[in-house]
Amino acid sequence: MLKQKILANRAREEDAPGLKSVKMIRHGSDVMVSVKTPLGHLYRTETTFIGSDGLDRIYLAPPKISKIECEEFFQQGYWITIKAISEHGEGAQITLKTRIKHLVTDPVRLVVVDIPVSATLTQLRQEPRYEVNLTGIIQLGSRKLTVELKDISSSGCCFLTELHGPQFSPGMPLSIRVVHPSSGEPYRLSGVTKNIVKSGNANQCGVLFDVNGGENAKSLLSKLIFDGSKLSFKKLTTQ
Repeated sequence: MLKQKILANRAREEDAPGLKSVKMIRHGSDVMVSVKTPLGHLYRTETTFIGSDGLDRIYLAPPKISKIECEEFFQQGYWITIKAISEHGEGAQITLKTRIKHLVTDPVRLVVVDIPVSATLTQLRQEPRYEVNLTGIIQLGSRKLTVELKDISSSGCCFLTELHGPQFSPGMPLSIRVVHPSSGEPYRLSGVTKNIVKSGNANQCGVLFDVNGGENAKSLLSKLIFDGSKLSFKKLTTQ
């Protein structure tokens, strides 16, 4: 699913500082890596972005591949391209081209690479999404699933679910019901899932709203205020 999302977005590219771009990647999220050997052989797989030292190193989990593949493609000095998805603001695909610096095997296994001077950012959305502090309910048959909304715009949103909870797939129609805690007013955010990306111990599900869902999202956004870190519901005052 990460591969499909990355390959589907190739427009609106711009260069950005490498360190700044790395800070946009969420720790524990899935990334796609492509390694090129000196003979020109290319190997592509997915692994986990562990983090960075904030200076000049990136730490990746070793991909779950065979020992033979690891010895052939993951060697110190080989070129590696890392592609990740950042959901901040308008959302972006981040592409980093660098070299493998170290292969750590003890006490834990790590792939260490240099932070490049620059990275390529590819904008994913036409409009920014706003980080929110909201929960919603999705009706799955006879079960009601409570989800945490991560961000929202008038055209879509992203919500978080447990990694081993109910599974969603691209193109799946759904409706997220958000209720104002004071007035009880409901907002039905209907649409279809577009992508699902593993992030730490949760799945991030992106949703594209249909016409009704988009109109309800606009109404919902008009009722939110900035609480110091995210958008949340305005508190109704009593006379």
